[in-house]
Amino acid sequence: MIEDMMTQHVSAVREFLASGQLERLSHYLTRLHPADVAEILAELDEPQDRLSVFRLLHDELAGEVLSELEPDIAHDLMGRMAPERVADILEEISTDDAAELLEDLPSSVREELITLMEPEEAADVRELLAYPEESAGRIMTQEVVRLRRRWTVEETLDYLRRLDNGAETIYYLYVVDDENHLVGVVPLRTLVTSPPDATIGQIMTPNVISVRVDDDQEYVAELVSKYNFLAVPVVDEENHLVGIVTVDDIVDVLEEEATEDIHRLGGSEPLDMPYFATTVPSIIRKRIGWLLLLFVGGTLTGSVIRHFAGIADQFAALNIFVPLLIGTGGNAGSQTVATIIRALALGEIRFREVFRVMSREATIGLSIGLVLGAIGFWRAILWHTGPHIALVVALSLPFITIWASLIGALIPIAANRLGIDPAVISGPLIATLVDATGLTIYFTIATLVLL
Repeated sequence: MIEDMMTQHVSAVREFLASGQLERLSHYLTRLHPADVAEILAELDEPQDRLSVFRLLHDELAGEVLSELEPDIAHDLMGRMAPERVADILEEISTDDAAELLEDLPSSVREELITLMEPEEAADVRELLAYPEESAGRIMTQEVVRLRRRWTVEETLDYLRRLDNGAETIYYLYVVDDENHLVGVVPLRTLVTSPPDATIGQIMTPNVISVRVDDDQEYVAELVSKYNFLAVPVVDEENHLVGIVTVDDIVDVLEEEATEDIHRLGGSEPLDMPYFATTVPSIIRKRIGWLLLLFVGGTLTGSVIRHFAGIADQFAALNIFVPLLIGTGGNAGSQTVATIIRALALGEIRFREVFRVMSREATIGLSIGLVLGAIGFWRAILWHTGPHIALVVALSLPFITIWASLIGALIPIAANRLGIDPAVISGPLIATLVDATGLTIYFTIATLVLL
Protein backbone atom coordinates (compact mmCIF):
# COMPACT_ATOMS: atom_id res chain seq x y z
CA MET A 1 0.00 0.00 0.00
CA ILE A 2 2.76 2.46 0.97
CA GLU A 3 4.83 1.34 -2.00
CA ASP A 4 1.90 2.01 -4.37
CA MET A 5 1.42 5.47 -2.87
CA MET A 6 5.11 6.31 -3.31
CA THR A 7 4.99 5.07 -6.91
CA GLN A 8 2.15 7.52 -7.58
CA HIS A 9 4.10 10.38 -5.96
CA VAL A 10 7.22 9.65 -8.03
CA SER A 11 5.20 9.42 -11.24
CA ALA A 12 3.49 12.73 -10.49
CA VAL A 13 6.81 14.46 -9.80
CA ARG A 14 8.29 13.12 -13.04
CA GLU A 15 5.28 14.35 -15.00
CA PHE A 16 5.55 17.83 -13.46
CA LEU A 17 9.26 17.93 -14.31
CA ALA A 18 8.75 16.72 -17.87
CA SER A 19 6.03 19.32 -18.53
CA GLY A 20 7.91 22.13 -16.80
CA GLN A 21 5.10 22.78 -14.31
CA LEU A 22 7.47 23.77 -11.53
CA GLU A 23 5.01 25.98 -9.65
CA ARG A 24 2.48 23.15 -9.45
CA LEU A 25 5.27 20.78 -8.44
CA SER A 26 6.31 23.13 -5.63
CA HIS A 27 2.75 23.26 -4.32
CA TYR A 28 2.49 19.48 -4.61
CA LEU A 29 5.67 18.91 -2.59
CA THR A 30 4.61 21.19 0.29
CA ARG A 31 1.67 18.87 0.99
CA LEU A 32 3.92 15.83 1.46
CA HIS A 33 5.78 14.66 4.54
CA PRO A 34 9.54 15.38 4.43
CA ALA A 35 10.27 11.64 4.58
CA ASP A 36 8.12 11.11 1.46
CA VAL A 37 9.89 13.94 -0.38
CA ALA A 38 13.23 12.38 0.56
CA GLU A 39 12.12 9.02 -0.83
CA ILE A 40 10.93 10.68 -4.04
CA LEU A 41 14.33 12.32 -4.47
CA ALA A 42 16.06 8.98 -3.92
CA GLU A 43 13.88 7.41 -6.65
CA LEU A 44 14.83 10.03 -9.24
CA ASP A 45 17.64 8.66 -11.39
CA GLU A 46 19.16 11.91 -12.65
CA PRO A 47 21.07 14.10 -10.13
CA GLN A 48 19.92 17.20 -12.04
CA ASP A 49 16.27 16.19 -11.54
CA ARG A 50 16.90 15.81 -7.82
CA LEU A 51 18.46 19.24 -7.70
CA SER A 52 15.58 20.81 -9.65
CA VAL A 53 13.05 19.35 -7.21
CA PHE A 54 15.07 20.19 -4.11
CA ARG A 55 15.50 23.84 -5.14
CA LEU A 56 11.70 24.24 -5.10
CA LEU A 57 11.52 23.52 -1.37
CA HIS A 58 11.49 26.35 1.15
CA ASP A 59 14.38 26.33 3.62
CA GLU A 60 12.55 24.67 6.52
CA LEU A 61 11.17 21.80 4.40
CA ALA A 62 14.51 21.47 2.58
CA GLY A 63 16.29 21.04 5.91
CA GLU A 64 13.89 18.35 7.08
CA VAL A 65 14.26 16.54 3.74
CA LEU A 66 18.06 16.69 3.93
CA SER A 67 17.88 15.08 7.37
CA GLU A 68 15.85 12.20 5.94
CA LEU A 69 18.06 11.53 2.90
CA GLU A 70 20.83 8.97 2.66
CA PRO A 71 24.17 10.75 3.30
CA ASP A 72 25.50 10.31 -0.24
CA ILE A 73 22.42 11.91 -1.82
CA ALA A 74 22.30 14.70 0.77
CA HIS A 75 25.97 15.54 0.28
CA ASP A 76 25.57 15.49 -3.52
CA LEU A 77 22.71 18.01 -3.31
CA MET A 78 24.65 20.20 -0.89
CA GLY A 79 27.63 20.19 -3.23
CA ARG A 80 25.49 21.31 -6.20
CA MET A 81 24.01 24.32 -4.43
CA ALA A 82 25.40 27.69 -3.46
CA PRO A 83 27.06 27.48 -0.02
CA GLU A 84 24.95 30.42 1.20
CA ARG A 85 21.70 28.55 0.45
CA VAL A 86 23.02 25.40 2.13
CA ALA A 87 23.94 27.39 5.24
CA ASP A 88 20.44 28.93 5.33
CA ILE A 89 18.91 25.45 5.13
CA LEU A 90 21.14 24.07 7.89
CA GLU A 91 20.02 26.88 10.19
CA GLU A 92 16.43 25.63 9.91
CA ILE A 93 17.10 22.18 11.38
CA SER A 94 18.20 21.05 14.81
CA THR A 95 21.91 21.37 15.53
CA ASP A 96 22.39 17.62 15.91
CA ASP A 97 20.96 17.02 12.43
CA ALA A 98 23.11 19.82 11.02
CA ALA A 99 26.21 18.37 12.66
CA GLU A 100 25.41 14.91 11.27
CA LEU A 101 25.12 16.31 7.74
CA LEU A 102 28.39 18.21 8.08
CA GLU A 103 30.58 15.66 9.84
CA ASP A 104 31.49 13.60 6.75
CA LEU A 105 32.17 16.55 4.47
CA PRO A 106 35.76 17.62 3.67
CA SER A 107 37.02 19.87 6.45
CA SER A 108 37.36 22.90 4.16
CA VAL A 109 33.78 22.59 2.89
CA ARG A 110 32.46 21.95 6.40
CA GLU A 111 34.23 25.02 7.79
CA GLU A 112 32.98 27.22 4.94
CA LEU A 113 29.36 26.22 5.57
CA ILE A 114 29.64 26.66 9.33
CA THR A 115 31.19 30.12 8.86
CA LEU A 116 28.22 31.15 6.68
CA MET A 117 25.72 30.16 9.38
CA GLU A 118 24.49 32.55 12.05
CA PRO A 119 27.12 32.83 14.83
CA GLU A 120 24.93 31.20 17.50
CA GLU A 121 23.99 28.20 15.33
CA ALA A 122 27.59 27.91 14.09
CA ALA A 123 28.92 27.79 17.66
CA ASP A 124 26.41 25.08 18.61
CA VAL A 125 27.33 22.94 15.60
CA ARG A 126 31.05 23.31 16.31
CA GLU A 127 30.45 22.26 19.90
CA LEU A 128 28.64 19.08 18.80
CA LEU A 129 31.31 18.20 16.25
CA ALA A 130 33.95 18.53 18.99
CA TYR A 131 32.48 15.56 20.87
CA PRO A 132 33.71 12.03 20.04
CA GLU A 133 31.91 10.16 17.27
CA GLU A 134 29.10 7.84 18.45
CA SER A 135 28.90 9.65 21.79
CA ALA A 136 25.86 11.15 23.49
CA GLY A 137 27.28 14.62 22.90
CA ARG A 138 27.45 14.07 19.14
CA ILE A 139 23.79 13.03 18.78
CA MET A 140 22.20 15.35 21.35
CA THR A 141 20.25 18.51 20.58
CA GLN A 142 20.92 21.63 22.59
CA GLU A 143 17.42 23.06 22.12
CA VAL A 144 15.99 22.14 25.52
CA VAL A 145 13.48 23.86 27.81
CA ARG A 146 14.94 24.79 31.21
CA LEU A 147 12.74 25.58 34.21
CA ARG A 148 13.43 26.99 37.69
CA ARG A 149 12.23 25.45 40.95
CA ARG A 150 10.75 28.72 42.20
CA TRP A 151 8.42 29.15 39.21
CA THR A 152 4.74 28.37 39.68
CA VAL A 153 2.82 26.13 37.30
CA GLU A 154 0.96 29.15 35.95
CA GLU A 155 4.19 31.06 35.32
CA THR A 156 5.70 28.02 33.61
CA LEU A 157 2.71 27.59 31.29
CA ASP A 158 2.94 31.26 30.35
CA TYR A 159 6.63 30.80 29.66
CA LEU A 160 5.96 27.78 27.41
CA ARG A 161 3.35 29.72 25.44
CA ARG A 162 5.94 32.41 24.70
CA LEU A 163 8.51 29.95 23.35
CA ASP A 164 9.34 30.18 19.65
CA ASN A 165 8.96 26.38 19.23
CA GLY A 166 12.71 26.00 18.87
CA ALA A 167 12.81 23.21 21.46
CA GLU A 168 13.18 19.68 20.12
CA THR A 169 10.56 18.31 22.51
CA ILE A 170 8.69 19.43 25.62
CA TYR A 171 7.36 16.05 26.74
CA TYR A 172 9.87 16.35 29.56
CA LEU A 173 10.75 19.71 31.11
CA TYR A 174 14.08 19.83 32.91
CA VAL A 175 14.70 21.88 36.02
CA VAL A 176 18.05 23.59 36.60
CA ASP A 177 19.48 25.83 39.30
CA ASP A 178 21.09 29.21 38.75
CA GLU A 179 24.36 27.53 37.65
CA ASN A 180 22.51 25.31 35.12
CA HIS A 181 22.96 22.13 37.18
CA LEU A 182 20.29 19.53 36.44
CA VAL A 183 18.16 19.16 39.57
CA GLY A 184 14.84 17.71 38.43
CA VAL A 185 12.39 16.80 35.68
CA VAL A 186 8.70 17.56 35.19
CA PRO A 187 6.69 15.55 32.62
CA LEU A 188 4.40 17.82 30.63
CA ARG A 189 1.40 15.79 31.79
CA THR A 190 2.28 16.48 35.42
CA LEU A 191 2.61 20.18 34.70
CA VAL A 192 -0.79 20.62 33.03
CA THR A 193 -2.62 18.63 35.71
CA SER A 194 -1.05 20.41 38.70
CA PRO A 195 -2.60 23.37 40.60
CA PRO A 196 -1.65 26.76 39.06
CA ASP A 197 -0.08 27.99 42.30
CA ALA A 198 2.09 24.90 42.85
CA THR A 199 5.81 25.48 42.34
CA ILE A 200 8.02 23.48 40.01
CA GLY A 201 10.09 22.43 43.01
CA GLN A 202 7.01 20.82 44.55
CA ILE A 203 5.95 18.79 41.49
CA MET A 204 9.31 17.86 39.97
CA THR A 205 11.03 14.50 40.24
CA PRO A 206 14.43 15.22 41.82
CA ASN A 207 16.26 12.01 40.89
CA VAL A 208 16.85 12.40 37.16
CA ILE A 209 18.28 9.61 35.04
CA SER A 210 20.80 11.23 32.71
CA VAL A 211 23.81 10.41 30.54
CA ARG A 212 27.22 12.05 30.20
CA VAL A 213 28.30 13.79 27.02
CA ASP A 214 31.04 11.20 26.46
CA ASP A 215 28.82 8.12 27.03
CA ASP A 216 28.62 5.77 24.05
CA GLN A 217 25.49 6.17 21.94
CA GLU A 218 24.73 2.45 22.30
CA TYR A 219 24.57 2.87 26.08
CA VAL A 220 22.19 5.81 25.63
CA ALA A 221 19.98 3.66 23.39
CA GLU A 222 19.91 0.87 25.99
CA LEU A 223 18.92 3.38 28.68
CA VAL A 224 16.09 4.87 26.61
CA SER A 225 14.87 1.38 25.70
CA LYS A 226 14.97 0.16 29.30
CA TYR A 227 13.01 3.07 30.76
CA ASN A 228 10.81 3.77 27.70
CA PHE A 229 11.92 7.40 27.65
CA LEU A 230 11.01 9.80 24.84
CA ALA A 231 14.16 11.78 25.67
CA VAL A 232 17.08 11.61 28.07
CA PRO A 233 19.05 14.62 29.39
CA VAL A 234 22.77 14.95 28.69
CA VAL A 235 25.07 16.49 31.30
CA ASP A 236 28.76 17.34 31.48
CA GLU A 237 31.28 16.33 34.15
CA GLU A 238 29.85 18.88 36.58
CA ASN A 239 26.22 17.90 35.99
CA HIS A 240 25.42 20.97 33.89
CA LEU A 241 22.52 20.34 31.50
CA VAL A 242 23.92 20.65 27.98
CA GLY A 243 21.23 18.97 25.87
CA ILE A 244 18.90 16.03 25.33
CA VAL A 245 18.90 12.93 23.16
CA THR A 246 15.45 12.28 21.72
CA VAL A 247 13.89 8.98 20.76
CA ASP A 248 14.06 9.70 16.99
CA ASP A 249 17.85 9.87 17.28
CA ILE A 250 17.82 6.65 19.29
CA VAL A 251 15.94 4.88 16.50
CA ASP A 252 18.73 5.91 14.11
CA VAL A 253 21.34 4.63 16.58
CA LEU A 254 19.60 1.28 16.95
CA GLU A 255 19.39 0.89 13.17
CA GLU A 256 23.06 1.79 12.82
CA GLU A 257 24.17 -0.60 15.58
CA ALA A 258 22.00 -3.43 14.22
CA THR A 259 23.46 -2.92 10.74
CA GLU A 260 26.99 -3.06 12.12
CA ASP A 261 26.25 -6.26 14.03
CA ILE A 262 24.71 -7.93 10.97
CA HIS A 263 27.77 -7.11 8.88
CA ARG A 264 30.17 -8.32 11.56
CA LEU A 265 28.27 -11.54 12.16
CA GLY A 266 28.90 -12.27 8.49
CA GLY A 267 32.62 -11.63 8.90
CA SER A 268 32.73 -8.20 7.26
CA GLU A 269 33.45 -4.69 8.47
CA PRO A 270 30.36 -2.41 8.37
CA LEU A 271 29.96 -0.16 5.34
CA ASP A 272 30.27 3.56 6.05
CA MET A 273 27.94 4.46 3.18
CA PRO A 274 24.89 2.86 1.50
CA TYR A 275 25.69 -0.22 -0.60
CA PHE A 276 25.61 1.40 -4.05
CA ALA A 277 27.43 4.49 -2.78
CA THR A 278 30.33 2.36 -1.51
CA THR A 279 33.06 1.70 -4.07
CA VAL A 280 33.97 -1.86 -5.02
CA PRO A 281 37.57 -1.49 -3.73
CA SER A 282 36.20 -0.26 -0.38
CA ILE A 283 33.91 -3.30 -0.06
CA ILE A 284 36.82 -5.58 -0.94
CA ARG A 285 38.98 -4.02 1.79
CA LYS A 286 36.23 -4.49 4.37
CA ARG A 287 35.69 -8.16 3.49
CA ILE A 288 39.12 -9.50 2.68
CA GLY A 289 40.63 -9.19 6.16
CA TRP A 290 38.36 -11.73 7.79
CA LEU A 291 38.40 -13.95 4.71
CA LEU A 292 42.19 -14.13 4.83
CA LEU A 293 42.10 -14.92 8.54
CA LEU A 294 39.45 -17.59 8.03
CA PHE A 295 41.40 -18.96 5.08
CA VAL A 296 44.40 -19.46 7.34
CA GLY A 297 42.13 -20.87 10.07
CA GLY A 298 40.59 -23.20 7.53
CA THR A 299 43.92 -24.96 7.22
CA LEU A 300 43.11 -26.45 10.65
CA THR A 301 40.33 -28.41 8.97
CA GLY A 302 42.77 -29.61 6.34
CA SER A 303 45.23 -30.65 9.05
CA VAL A 304 42.53 -32.69 10.80
CA ILE A 305 41.60 -34.48 7.57
CA ARG A 306 45.26 -35.16 6.87
CA HIS A 307 45.78 -36.51 10.40
CA PHE A 308 42.90 -38.96 10.02
CA ALA A 309 43.62 -39.80 6.38
CA GLY A 310 44.33 -43.41 7.29
CA ILE A 311 40.92 -44.25 8.69
CA ALA A 312 39.22 -42.10 6.03
CA ASP A 313 40.93 -44.14 3.31
CA GLN A 314 40.18 -47.41 5.08
CA PHE A 315 36.51 -46.57 5.51
CA ALA A 316 35.71 -44.40 2.50
CA ALA A 317 32.03 -44.16 3.48
CA LEU A 318 33.04 -41.87 6.35
CA ASN A 319 33.79 -39.11 3.84
CA ILE A 320 30.18 -39.05 2.68
CA PHE A 321 29.05 -37.54 5.99
CA VAL A 322 31.79 -34.92 6.43
CA PRO A 323 29.79 -32.04 4.83
CA LEU A 324 26.69 -33.06 6.80
CA LEU A 325 28.46 -33.09 10.15
CA ILE A 326 30.49 -29.89 9.85
CA GLY A 327 27.46 -28.11 8.36
CA THR A 328 25.30 -29.20 11.30
CA GLY A 329 27.93 -28.05 13.78
CA GLY A 330 28.28 -24.68 12.09
CA ASN A 331 24.53 -24.16 12.00
CA ALA A 332 24.13 -25.14 15.66
CA GLY A 333 26.91 -22.75 16.65
CA SER A 334 25.43 -19.91 14.58
CA GLN A 335 22.03 -20.36 16.18
CA THR A 336 23.56 -20.19 19.64
CA VAL A 337 25.70 -17.17 18.79
CA ALA A 338 22.70 -15.21 17.50
CA THR A 339 20.69 -16.02 20.62
CA ILE A 340 23.48 -15.20 23.08
CA ILE A 341 24.53 -11.95 21.38
CA ARG A 342 20.95 -10.74 21.40
CA ALA A 343 20.54 -11.70 25.07
CA LEU A 344 23.77 -9.85 25.91
CA ALA A 345 22.55 -6.75 24.06
CA LEU A 346 19.30 -6.79 26.03
CA GLY A 347 21.08 -7.33 29.34
CA GLU A 348 19.44 -10.73 29.85
CA ILE A 349 22.80 -12.47 30.39
CA ARG A 350 25.74 -11.38 32.54
CA PHE A 351 29.21 -12.82 32.86
CA ARG A 352 28.52 -14.26 36.31
CA GLU A 353 25.85 -16.45 34.72
CA VAL A 354 28.26 -18.05 32.26
CA PHE A 355 28.10 -21.54 33.85
CA ARG A 356 24.32 -21.42 33.95
CA VAL A 357 24.29 -20.50 30.25
CA MET A 358 26.77 -23.27 29.41
CA SER A 359 24.69 -25.85 31.26
CA ARG A 360 21.55 -24.72 29.51
CA GLU A 361 23.16 -24.78 26.06
CA ALA A 362 24.69 -28.21 26.70
CA THR A 363 21.21 -29.55 27.47
CA ILE A 364 19.80 -27.94 24.34
CA GLY A 365 22.69 -29.23 22.22
CA LEU A 366 22.29 -32.76 23.58
CA SER A 367 18.56 -32.81 22.93
CA ILE A 368 18.94 -31.56 19.37
CA GLY A 369 21.91 -33.83 18.78
CA LEU A 370 20.01 -36.94 19.85
CA VAL A 371 17.22 -36.17 17.41
CA LEU A 372 19.67 -35.47 14.59
CA GLY A 373 21.70 -38.54 15.54
CA ALA A 374 18.67 -40.79 15.21
CA ILE A 375 17.87 -39.31 11.81
CA GLY A 376 21.53 -39.57 10.76
CA PHE A 377 21.63 -43.24 11.79
CA TRP A 378 18.73 -44.20 9.54
CA ARG A 379 20.02 -41.98 6.74
CA ALA A 380 23.30 -43.93 6.85
CA ILE A 381 21.45 -47.26 6.89
CA LEU A 382 19.36 -46.25 3.87
CA TRP A 383 22.57 -45.30 2.04
CA HIS A 384 23.85 -48.84 2.73
CA THR A 385 26.99 -47.69 4.52
CA GLY A 386 26.62 -50.42 7.14
CA PRO A 387 25.56 -50.35 10.80
CA HIS A 388 29.02 -49.44 12.11
CA ILE A 389 29.30 -46.29 10.00
CA ALA A 390 25.70 -45.44 10.93
CA LEU A 391 26.62 -45.80 14.61
CA VAL A 392 29.59 -43.44 14.19
CA VAL A 393 27.31 -40.81 12.61
CA ALA A 394 24.66 -41.27 15.30
CA LEU A 395 27.21 -40.84 18.12
CA SER A 396 29.05 -37.93 16.50
CA LEU A 397 26.06 -35.66 15.98
CA PRO A 398 25.16 -35.23 19.69
CA PHE A 399 28.79 -34.53 20.63
CA ILE A 400 29.22 -32.04 17.78
CA THR A 401 26.01 -30.13 18.54
CA ILE A 402 26.86 -29.98 22.25
CA TRP A 403 30.35 -28.71 21.48
CA ALA A 404 29.07 -26.17 18.92
CA SER A 405 26.45 -24.89 21.37
CA LEU A 406 29.03 -24.50 24.15
CA ILE A 407 31.50 -22.66 21.92
CA GLY A 408 28.69 -20.54 20.49
CA ALA A 409 27.75 -19.47 24.02
CA LEU A 410 31.21 -19.06 25.54
CA ILE A 411 32.94 -16.94 22.88
CA PRO A 412 30.45 -14.03 22.78
CA ILE A 413 30.18 -13.94 26.59
CA ALA A 414 33.97 -13.92 26.94
CA ALA A 415 34.32 -11.26 24.22
CA ASN A 416 31.73 -9.07 25.91
CA ARG A 417 33.57 -9.46 29.23
CA LEU A 418 36.82 -8.30 27.58
CA GLY A 419 35.09 -5.25 26.12
CA ILE A 420 35.11 -6.61 22.57
CA ASP A 421 31.97 -6.42 20.43
CA PRO A 422 30.83 -10.10 20.35
CA ALA A 423 29.56 -9.72 16.79
CA VAL A 424 33.05 -8.85 15.57
CA ILE A 425 34.59 -12.25 16.25
CA SER A 426 31.81 -14.70 17.11
CA GLY A 427 30.37 -15.76 13.75
CA PRO A 428 33.56 -16.26 11.71
CA LEU A 429 35.59 -17.65 14.61
CA ILE A 430 32.95 -20.20 15.59
CA ALA A 431 32.52 -21.41 12.01
CA THR A 432 36.27 -22.10 11.80
CA LEU A 433 36.55 -23.73 15.22
CA VAL A 434 33.50 -25.93 14.82
CA ASP A 435 34.62 -27.18 11.39
CA ALA A 436 38.01 -28.34 12.69
CA THR A 437 36.90 -29.63 16.09
CA GLY A 438 33.76 -31.24 14.66
CA LEU A 439 35.86 -33.31 12.30
CA THR A 440 38.19 -34.23 15.15
CA ILE A 441 35.21 -35.50 17.17
CA TYR A 442 33.86 -37.42 14.17
CA PHE A 443 37.07 -39.18 13.24
CA THR A 444 37.99 -39.86 16.88
CA ILE A 445 34.66 -41.63 17.42
CA ALA A 446 35.17 -43.47 14.12
CA THR A 447 38.59 -44.65 15.31
CA LEU A 448 37.15 -45.94 18.59
CA VAL A 449 34.19 -47.72 16.94
CA LEU A 450 35.74 -49.10 13.76
CA LEU A 451 39.29 -50.02 14.75
